[in-house]
Amino acid sequence: MAIYARARPTRFDEVVGQDHVKEPLAAAVRRDAVGHAYLFSGPRGVGKTTTARLLAMAVNCRAVDAPERPCGRCESCTSIQRGAHPDVVELDAASNNSVDDVRDLREKVRLTPLGGGTRVWILDEAHMLSRAAANALLKTLEEPPPGLLFVLATTESEKLPATVLSRCQHFRFRRLSDDEIHGKLTRLVGEAGVEAEPSALALVARAADGAMRDAESLLERLLSLGRPVSHADAEEALGLPSRDRLWSLATALADGDLATLLEGAAALYRDGFAPRTVAEQVARTLRDALVALVTDDGDAPRLDTDEHALVRALHALDDAEERFVRSGDLYALEISLIRAHAAMVGLLTRHEAAVVATGAPGAARPDVAQTPVRDGGEGDAQPAQTPGPTVPPPVVAPARAASRPPAPGFTWHQVLGLAGPQLKAFLFPAEATIDGGTLLLRYGERHTFHYNQLASREEEFYALVDRAGGGVDVVIEGPTGRVRRLTGAAPSGRAPVAEPDGPPTTEAVPKKP
Repeated sequence: MAIYARARPTRFDEVVGQDHVKEPLAAAVRRDAVGHAYLFSGPRGVGKTTTARLLAMAVNCRAVDAPERPCGRCESCTSIQRGAHPDVVELDAASNNSVDDVRDLREKVRLTPLGGGTRVWILDEAHMLSRAAANALLKTLEEPPPGLLFVLATTESEKLPATVLSRCQHFRFRRLSDDEIHGKLTRLVGEAGVEAEPSALALVARAADGAMRDAESLLERLLSLGRPVSHADAEEALGLPSRDRLWSLATALADGDLATLLEGAAALYRDGFAPRTVAEQVARTLRDALVALVTDDGDAPRLDTDEHALVRALHALDDAEERFVRSGDLYALEISLIRAHAAMVGLLTRHEAAVVATGAPGAARPDVAQTPVRDGGEGDAQPAQTPGPTVPPPVVAPARAASRPPAPGFTWHQVLGLAGPQLKAFLFPAEATIDGGTLLLRYGERHTFHYNQLASREEEFYALVDRAGGGVDVVIEGPTGRVRRLTGAAPSGRAPVAEPDGPPTTEAVPKKP
């Protein structure tokens, strides 16, 4: 017998988690106030069908002296556990979803219970019922015969008709936490008399993603090895790279060691690990490092980087998800890791770009920014040897005030949250960085349109930054090196900065030829 079948609860108090479900059901059993129809919804493997069986056992339990029902020991309870009780029927709606199937069910539910208790019908995957079948079932749910209990279980309750939902008491099951799963796995290995490394069980609990059934199936595979369960055994069973190799990749990312990063990725690929799995596990390792950094966990290993760099790398790896849908080879993995590497080391580049654009002391402007442009004439600088698009000089909006540190708590998400739908659409493609007193927006080649539209609405954008509590210099870097410098948005709550006399004159940024 599989371990998940042996470990299946026989009483409500043995169910792990789901207190918001099992406590009301146990109370209804104690008061003999069980309804005629229940709907259990939630992710797979979290105990919906198990709880339905417990409810069937409770309403048919024959124990007289048991403090709680079900007792899990009487003849009725044990026969339901074996699936041999004549009055408890489990149906899979995926294979019994036609109108004829439901009509046949309606005829059978009118039969008197053979055991003298309650006839229970458990309908699994209820969302697979056709619309006509659900309507045929509705009449029985509205006017059930005496001694009948319906339990519908589904992972997608939103697909059921509202009329069916309204006839059922709806309980929503949640995913179990890693700690809840880890606790039961520890108990199971103890009952089996097998030693297991806590980190191995923690890895299994994490991989189960809240599903106890998946965790128990993975544990059974590990116990079949016939030896103490190690962390390496769990990684092998899950098809994951070792934590040492993943940490080596994460360290190479943090150190900017691109050669070591690509060599390690290629070695994992040669060892048979799927590129998508490697990228996901590297992202998870970076996520763990970020959590350790922001929670100041002294026991967790640290990467020699800051939280902003980690967040940028995680965004880059998350954006690479679509790449693995199109291609699952080593090239896709290498490109994803290269982009993550560029994102992590990009903080210094953006900082330098902000210093150059704002004209800070000691920073040299690009030559093109020093080349005056005359009406109908050429600049004083020598033309480039290679023909290419003409790059306009920086366009500087009217000065408002000196740059000052942003208000406490000022974030780019605040600016996006205040933007209207149209302006937000122009801001969304930008890569935003707040570095000291500078907000830098960078637009790639594919987003020239968004850059030009934002340039035409810069005063509205100024006001948006003010409302968000900015007080920062705004630098907008467009395609082909075009830069707009918007200086001195006043932080909210301070006296407004006086505007220059007359309307502001803002020169339009020419589009690419």
